[in-house]
Amino acid sequence: MLRSLRIRTTLRNPYSMSTLSKRDLTTLGLRREDPKRIWERRTALTPGAVRELLSEQNGELAVEVESCARRCFSDSLYTEAGAKVVPSLSKEVDVVLGIKEPPLEDVHRLISQSGAEGKERNWMMFSHTHKGQEYNTPLLASFLPPAEHQTLIDHELLTAPSIGKDGKPSRARVAAFGWYAGAVGAGEALSMTGVALLKRGIGSPLLHLPRPYASGTLVEFKAALRKCGENVRSSSGLSSQGHGPVVIGITGAGNVSTGAKDMLDELNVEWIKADELANLKDAPANRVSSLLGWIFHSADKFQVYACMIPTSSFIVGQDGLQFDRMGYYQSPEKYKSVFADKIAPYLTTIINGVGWSSKFPRTISNSDLASLLGSSGEKQKLVAVQDITCDKEGGLEFVDQFTTIDNPYFEGPGGMLISSIDILPSELAADASSHFSSKILPYVRRALFPDSQGDKAAEEDTLNKAKIVEQGKILEPHSWLLPKVEAWKSSVTNGHSSNSTDATSQPKKILLLGSGLVAGPAVEVFAARPDVHLSIASNNLSEARSHVKNRTNVEAISLDVGDQVALREAVSASDVVVSLLPAPFHPEVARHCIEHEKHLVTASYVSPEMKALDDAAKAKGVLLLGECGLDPGIDSMAAMRILERVKREGKKVTSFVSWCGGLPEPSASNVPLRYKFSWSPKAVLTAAQNDAHYKIDNEIVKIQGNELLSKHFPVVKLWPELQLEGLANRDSIPYAEKYGLGEVDGLKDLFRGTLRYQGFSNLLESFRKLGLLSSEPLQRVPEDWEEFLLLSAARQLGYNKSLTIEDLPVVLSDLLGDKAMDSETLDALKLLSLLPRDPSSSPSSIPIPNLRSPVPVDLFAHLLSHKLSYAPGERDTCLLHHAFTLAAKDGSVEKVTASLLCYGDETASAMSVTVGKTLAFAALRVADGLVKQRGVTGPYEREVWEGTLQSLEEVGVVVKEEWN
Repeated sequence: MLRSLRIRTTLRNPYSMSTLSKRDLTTLGLRREDPKRIWERRTALTPGAVRELLSEQNGELAVEVESCARRCFSDSLYTEAGAKVVPSLSKEVDVVLGIKEPPLEDVHRLISQSGAEGKERNWMMFSHTHKGQEYNTPLLASFLPPAEHQTLIDHELLTAPSIGKDGKPSRARVAAFGWYAGAVGAGEALSMTGVALLKRGIGSPLLHLPRPYASGTLVEFKAALRKCGENVRSSSGLSSQGHGPVVIGITGAGNVSTGAKDMLDELNVEWIKADELANLKDAPANRVSSLLGWIFHSADKFQVYACMIPTSSFIVGQDGLQFDRMGYYQSPEKYKSVFADKIAPYLTTIINGVGWSSKFPRTISNSDLASLLGSSGEKQKLVAVQDITCDKEGGLEFVDQFTTIDNPYFEGPGGMLISSIDILPSELAADASSHFSSKILPYVRRALFPDSQGDKAAEEDTLNKAKIVEQGKILEPHSWLLPKVEAWKSSVTNGHSSNSTDATSQPKKILLLGSGLVAGPAVEVFAARPDVHLSIASNNLSEARSHVKNRTNVEAISLDVGDQVALREAVSASDVVVSLLPAPFHPEVARHCIEHEKHLVTASYVSPEMKALDDAAKAKGVLLLGECGLDPGIDSMAAMRILERVKREGKKVTSFVSWCGGLPEPSASNVPLRYKFSWSPKAVLTAAQNDAHYKIDNEIVKIQGNELLSKHFPVVKLWPELQLEGLANRDSIPYAEKYGLGEVDGLKDLFRGTLRYQGFSNLLESFRKLGLLSSEPLQRVPEDWEEFLLLSAARQLGYNKSLTIEDLPVVLSDLLGDKAMDSETLDALKLLSLLPRDPSSSPSSIPIPNLRSPVPVDLFAHLLSHKLSYAPGERDTCLLHHAFTLAAKDGSVEKVTASLLCYGDETASAMSVTVGKTLAFAALRVADGLVKQRGVTGPYEREVWEGTLQSLEEVGVVVKEEWN
């Protein structure tokens, strides 16, 4: 909607994709809030912000403001700022801006007035649709066909990159009312506590604290709090009537909780820690803490305590699992709340500032509440609950209704007063609006004028991530809402209630083949989608069932992929097949998918056997999508994102060097190979023997697999704290074509490598020389691990004579040289139980597996899976680093890097997260119909990599780019 008075031409806006009429002005429309919300007095832009926008656009902007007598800023102030105050917004408005969702009739009126061709328009609001809220399904449907060119940008989704509390990249909201909700919520909670105590026969200064809206401004409200605090400290003759000290507990750790804490600081409360609450239970009301312990004064002096209650103080792991924040968010079903037992009995008031979703344990469930209230007839201490989050029947399950500013609380179980007001910031409307306006102004400006000054890339990124609908189409990751909209439309067509969502479309049926080490994170992604039904098929049914975890949209089925009839039936019953099976199984699965016209997604490289199925897949309209893991997977997706920009800017890649690897974190690497296994060791061992082909410093290099380890790169400097080396990874040359880098001759470097800690390659090369990585079967199954080493090594020397364990030193010396007996290799062989035991030591507890064919690499992989496994509390890490050199048309050179450093935790390894979740997010894009390509391919098209990378970023797997 960018227009110019001087250039009358058709331009394009990235937030509105159709062409524009030749009208002179871009128009911003500032809505009045829904008249039914009588207390909603906020505004998204203050008169000052409107004046600023108009002054900087030099006559190219018009602002319409709907007249509203109750808004915290008067119509006359907007008129003075240069806006046009109107009874209702005109059809000329390009951006419609408000706080909360508008009345449906206003939306329909504005869209219907836009004419037959439709008017492209951006709507910015807290729409309350992106969580699938049923009551706003009709609103969401309003922006979809038959309406055209409508884009919905949700304030709640406006986020920008930040660093989370765990030190990892995250995204934080840029425009919110959270602090004001917390501040006002604390004021309401204190005032309500005064009333609740009075019902118990206890008078207190809190009874006389004005409610926030009565103060008018934040400054005046803070003054009232300080005055109340002075009254608390100077009060005497007040009896607690057995209630004990007044204790206010605040849950949460975000802006809401901070706002509440700041107001309690104005009251000058005495702060205590969560683990000190029990000490207050039977103490006089005025006990205070000191460095020397607890000091008691006159029992008649009234005192208020407060406590910030971190999640770690009341969420505990089941079956002895220690609380871990990352683990809790990834696998909440493994945890439970003990708030009702450990925290609530000592609180007078709860101020709840922590949100809740159905996959997390409730802070207090109704069953928890029953035990808290008890049956002895003794009244509980808890008298007031202020639920700022307004999650009806959510984290506090007994909060089962909303309240309003004019009816702020209701009486709940045990006589508690409960408040759940969803527009708390409106009580301090002018202050809250000024804060919000300052935060959202850059994004309103960017939506109006895409080429305006400021941080264009960052602001566009924030706006794009906040879109739910663009040009009448629901975007990822919100496509799961579409069936809800269709069901609502169907119910309206059939004469049902306009708010009915009982009718639902058929769920998307995903078949997951395999239940091993990377299945857990993939299942989490699928199970989080209510429109998906997941079937986990495995020959280990108990393992598959362990992933179900009472999820209603997940089932486990027994399946041996060697049973072609059963496999065919499972594939035919699905919409999309996702395979975690070893790569050799994929062609057979793919043939069933082609037969039944089902799509297949895997994390494995596209093999020649799979590529041979390309024509058959295309003929049936089937997608066989591979390489959707970490490496291959995220590496290609991250590269394609950079290369898309390179192409757009008309630059040329002259060098591409990529490294990727999965390693233990340094503290867990003090073992042979400096490596531990979070998945199949055999894959690591065989990868270290692949042929390699690459280009470095304008020279083409080919390495045979038996030379790969000896020709490793001894030092790779990427992260200063990590001592890394590297191995060439397979054939890099085809990536010139796969990535669209141009001719290989035009590239100085074209290299893909695997990262390991220094020392890995030399030691593994010794193991290779000893025959431990061989794929040729031994003549017999060894009786123990010492004989395994002897048989493997002897065959390397071509010995036909019968050998005994006593011959092993000579065999080792012949293979590795005389220094082998005092080298790192010898120490490693001892630690791996491959050398004869000291007579006083106990034998290895790891049995030789009874394999039909005793292949050394299989036996060695089995041994390593036990000897080099992760201990409890140890983490792995996944590393990725791309380095591009670009040449611009003007001859300048630019360096671009993309890097990922992802750590695992006790609930899931980094490898399983980066492979499993990537696979699942890509598969969901296929299931949602967002990938139009057919045939055999990898994640090289934007329709795959863009949405998958976005979804990964939302769960904390972020590839960081730097352009220099």
